[in-house]
Amino acid sequence: MNKIYALVWNHSQGCWKVAHEGARRRCKTSRKQVIGGALVLLGLGGWAPAFALPTGGAVVSGSADILSYENGQQMSINQHSDKLITNWTDFSVGAGQRVKFNQPGTSSVALNRVIGNNVSSIKGQLEANGRVFLVNPNGVVFGQGAQVNVGGLVASTQGISDADFLAGKYAFAGHSNAEIVNNGTITAALGGSVALLGSQVRNDGTIKAQMGRVALGAGSGFTLNFDDNNLLDLQVNGAAINALAKNGGLLKADGGQVLMTAKGAGTLLQAVVNNQGAIEAKTLSGKSGRIVLDGIDAGTVRVGGALTASALNSYGNGGVIEVKGSHVETQLGAQVNTQASNGQTGTWRTRSSSISVNPTAAAPAGTAFTDTISRNLSSTHIELVGTEGNVSIGGPITWSSGNRLTLKAATDINLNGALSASGTGAGIALSAGNDLNLNNKISLSGINNSLGLDYGSRSSMGRDAQVTLSGAGAGFNSNGASYTVIQNVAQLQNINANLNGLYVLGNKIAGYGAFKSIGGDAQFSGVFDGLGNTISGLSVTNTGSSVGLFSSSSGSISNVNLLSMSVAGGSSNLGFSSIGGLVGSNFGTISNVTTAGVNVSAGSRSANVLGGLVGSNLGGSVDKASTAGTLTGNSYTHSIGGLVGENVTNAWGVASVANSASAANISGYMQRNMTGGVGGLIGTNNGGHITDSSSQGTSSACYAGLNIGGLIGFNQNGTVERSVSSGAVRGSGASNVGGLVGLNANSSISQSSSSSVVMGAGSLAVGGLVGMNQNSTLSDVKALGKVTDNSGANVGGLVGNNNFGRIDTAEAQGVVVAGNNSRVGGLIGNNYGGEVAHSVARGKTSGGTNSHAGGLVGFNDGNLQSVEASGDVNASSNSFVGGLVGTNGSNIGGTIESASASGSVKGESRSLVGGLVGQNDAQIVNSSASGMVSGGSYVTMGGLVGLNKGNVRQSVASGKINVLSSGYYQTYGGLVGANYGEMLYNGVSGEALLVPLAGINQGVIR
Repeated sequence: MNKIYALVWNHSQGCWKVAHEGARRRCKTSRKQVIGGALVLLGLGGWAPAFALPTGGAVVSGSADILSYENGQQMSINQHSDKLITNWTDFSVGAGQRVKFNQPGTSSVALNRVIGNNVSSIKGQLEANGRVFLVNPNGVVFGQGAQVNVGGLVASTQGISDADFLAGKYAFAGHSNAEIVNNGTITAALGGSVALLGSQVRNDGTIKAQMGRVALGAGSGFTLNFDDNNLLDLQVNGAAINALAKNGGLLKADGGQVLMTAKGAGTLLQAVVNNQGAIEAKTLSGKSGRIVLDGIDAGTVRVGGALTASALNSYGNGGVIEVKGSHVETQLGAQVNTQASNGQTGTWRTRSSSISVNPTAAAPAGTAFTDTISRNLSSTHIELVGTEGNVSIGGPITWSSGNRLTLKAATDINLNGALSASGTGAGIALSAGNDLNLNNKISLSGINNSLGLDYGSRSSMGRDAQVTLSGAGAGFNSNGASYTVIQNVAQLQNINANLNGLYVLGNKIAGYGAFKSIGGDAQFSGVFDGLGNTISGLSVTNTGSSVGLFSSSSGSISNVNLLSMSVAGGSSNLGFSSIGGLVGSNFGTISNVTTAGVNVSAGSRSANVLGGLVGSNLGGSVDKASTAGTLTGNSYTHSIGGLVGENVTNAWGVASVANSASAANISGYMQRNMTGGVGGLIGTNNGGHITDSSSQGTSSACYAGLNIGGLIGFNQNGTVERSVSSGAVRGSGASNVGGLVGLNANSSISQSSSSSVVMGAGSLAVGGLVGMNQNSTLSDVKALGKVTDNSGANVGGLVGNNNFGRIDTAEAQGVVVAGNNSRVGGLIGNNYGGEVAHSVARGKTSGGTNSHAGGLVGFNDGNLQSVEASGDVNASSNSFVGGLVGTNGSNIGGTIESASASGSVKGESRSLVGGLVGQNDAQIVNSSASGMVSGGSYVTMGGLVGLNKGNVRQSVASGKINVLSSGYYQTYGGLVGANYGEMLYNGVSGEALLVPLAGINQGVIR
């Protein structure tokens, strides 16, 4: 709809200015101001000059005749020179009036400069066979009904010098803030151009330049260049405050170009280019059109209305529509069309510092709405380019045409919404300077569809990501390489024809029956990307020594899911074999792979290692993998793991498992071999790195003499960081059983925990985190689960047996239960030569007959410093029972320093019971006990130590000594039950004061 503009008197400038229709014509003025204004009007001939033919024309350069006729309603300007400069007092054309330039040729140029104070108001006809320049710093308005028919037109509020004009250097500059407005019809000759240049330029009428150029430029400086065909090229050199180029009408340049551009000096949120109307640059005579909306380096480019660069009902290709600026907003109803009836569809390209495509309901709008992109993909290719930052897709984009969607980002592409195309020949191309993050589905289901994925740093697929390339003739390429698309079982098996090839899985494969491992006796060394798709139903076997979907791999396998499959070792004796759900032997990289319902079994005769995903990871890497299924070993199985059977660092590299999880359940038999292991995640880790991983399946084995762990069975020379386990762990016989690791030798575990319920049956060592910790380090670790072994030797809430290991910053919270002849502790069952610092135990601890039971350590022959126990402790008869330590240092010596115990302590008949230590044969310094101490008949009990044969200094007891009647023959003391060593500078307080300091003292108490 056209808009109406009015002329308003500006008192400060003493001139008429163009303004919107609703603007006030006058403000309240003084008499002096009114007189001044009237004088100016009289000097300019009143209102008439503003709406009459041009007046005051003076030729400055060149030659021309200026003639007025038809009673002053028409004017002819007969130009004799190729270039003409005329200064006018006023240049306006009223309704019903006509001004015509008769020029030597179509390339002739007439510069018309207004030196008066009036706006140029064109409401009649303006004609020329060549080019006309109209320069007026007061503004130019082409009113409703105006008809301009010229070879070419340039209207500007910024000035140009005579010298530049005559030299063909069309440079405009100035400080005018006046507008140029078109409400009429401006038509250039075929191949001609129309340019409206000012700080603010608006079109609500019609501007046409077939095979030519239409330009709306906003700024304070411009440069125009004309080529040999008189077509202009426009550059905006200077920024203007509140710069705006706006179209609400029709801009049309079929076979040519439409340009809207502005350079603003204001806030970036201010619109500098705004299209709400129609812009057409259709293909004409085989020549494609072009539309450019350019916000340069500041401001917002707002895209609405209809933009058409099509080639319908003609021949030739569709054109290009380019939108670029620091910030672009595409309105929901925007319509874009570059279709071609007899050629190729054109492209709508949006370039912004960053790109965000949001769902329709999202606010703020971002660069575009997903509905807008989906709808327009039916009529144009679309390219979205983030020139400095990310490209983010926040909702689904769906189209059924054969058009292409291209996303390019200087940094990352974040695909959080699904992309789906079903038309023949449709394509998607994603190119990220850094990371390509696929967090949703991509589906291309039509014939001859294609997908391109390029990235500078890395590509990742989220949990919900999946790529489907299901149509015949589907194509895929990544970083310049073309891949073979696999769509069925036969094509999957045919990878054997080129084990060094590049492959992607185009869709899910639901097979059935026998499938021979890819590679057979050979090794896969290519790239296989499942693109998030699933392979299911296969029964995998192999006659070679490695068994899995891939027998052996030194290549890259990623982004694939295995479902409801079986993988089994051979029935003949093949020597040693590696069996895994995905790969038997891995020397390469595996990432983002999952299994569910995959059953892996060892077969019947071969010695083997068994893994839910990988049998043997030999210097390879596994990242972001998960398994769920069952694993069944045999009596020849050496190691078995829910994810990896054995993880071995060797000449190929450091074996690593990161960001991975297992929910597989492990059962069956296993070879009696203490160098192997059964682990919820990894059976044996030999020198490998395990980080940010977890297991929650059940780990158990039928044979004794094994290493069994919720995460790792045997960790030798390995590193475990930030990993957890939660599945039940069961061991039998003389095994090392741990909630996280069964046997931890010469290794380190940090920032890790276990909540597994751990059960042993006659184990060598059973612990809530580690069964046996041998010459290894545990730091910042925690165990939460219950630990039980009614016939085990060493039972601990955190570690069963700590043999010359170091533990720093550890916590155990679970209940710990052991049987007869055990060493049982809330944190450690047996600490032999180990160092423990900054650690606590909070669970209840109990032992059987002849046990060493302590709230922290059952039997301590190492160093304990800054430690604490708060759980209750009890043991059956003939035991050594302490709130912190059952027995301290009877072999190689133990030290307790800065320790405390607060739980209740109880020992049955003939036991040694102490609030801190049951029996002390070494040293205790600066420690305390506050729990109640009690026992049965013939017990020796003390508030701090039951029996002391060592050295106790600067320590205190404050708990109650629960003494029974005299018939129980108890020996007790508030500090020590019986002292045969040295007790120096110690004390009692609280209820410990109610009994003697010592029951028996044959040593030194001072």
